[in-house]
Amino acid sequence: MFKRLFISCFLVIITLAYAYFNIGVGYNYGEFSNWVLRAGYEYYGFNLNADWTLNKLWNIYASVYFEADLGILIGPAIYATYDYNSSSNAFSVAYGPILGFSNKQLFVQVGYFSDFTTLTNISNAIFASLRFYVPDPPGMKMVDKLYIEAQYYRGSFKIVVGLLEPYF
Repeated sequence: MFKRLFISCFLVIITLAYAYFNIGVGYNYGEFSNWVLRAGYEYYGFNLNADWTLNKLWNIYASVYFEADLGILIGPAIYATYDYNSSSNAFSVAYGPILGFSNKQLFVQVGYFSDFTTLTNISNAIFASLRFYVPDPPGMKMVDKLYIEAQYYRGSFKIVVGLLEPYF
């Protein structure tokens, strides 16, 4: 009993110690053009972000990925959308594989999202994200990470400026 409790507490502390809280603001261009607010949680190999396009809809993106030696990433991802302004309060979920690349300054992801129940127009199913981490000022080592991200999915193009803040 004590051993399980110790291991569980250890795993929670490690997860919180090396995880980042993600906050950001941006703009969504496309069918639902408006400002975007982002809140999320990111950890090595996992991310969960919720984007709120003001007075329009919620987008929730989550992925679990595995990294190879050269920074190549692969794994499953899910993209959920809740449009609370439509007459039917539309909720849709799409999922699929994600392939990416990561290094100190870039985080690139490309994926194919679908519900896999019907044939989907390929231009509506392609997901792409490019995140650029702003370098630390000369002579300083920052704990948080400032980033600029461009994201494309279903004909919408989103630009977000965000900050990854460590929990501790």
